[in-house]
Amino acid sequence: MADQNSTSKKTKSSAREKLEREQKIKETLIQKGSESGAHEKVEKKFWHYFKKNKSSLPVGQQVEKIYDLLSSKKLTTQDKALILGALLYFINPFDLLPDITPFLGFFDDMSVIAMVYRYLGNRSLEDKNPPTSKDSDSE
Repeated sequence: MADQNSTSKKTKSSAREKLEREQKIKETLIQKGSESGAHEKVEKKFWHYFKKNKSSLPVGQQVEKIYDLLSSKKLTTQDKALILGALLYFINPFDLLPDITPFLGFFDDMSVIAMVYRYLGNRSLEDKNPPTSKDSDSE
């Protein structure tokens, strides 16, 4: 029983650490995406870089969908900054793992794109199923 309790605590701690890391990454991406000229840089460089590297990307559809969301009027300014930050990271060939590194070069880019895609998907689900309040029952 003690082993199960210890395993459960480690699992919870690991999940919490992962969420904290993702939150820090999102904050950094939002900061980068909020900088002056970020949108223009993405507009200028995205399609060329994407088309050149599309065959190396298992998350190509996600990258395109995230890019397309920039024109959505349903997203908050913060969500758009998050997307811009992720796309800036994507089009930077010299990031954590340089994109020219065989096999691993796009791994970090894919991780960032997948995280943002998952986050936006969860936000979309939240918007479709808004929490109900007890106040609405009294009407």
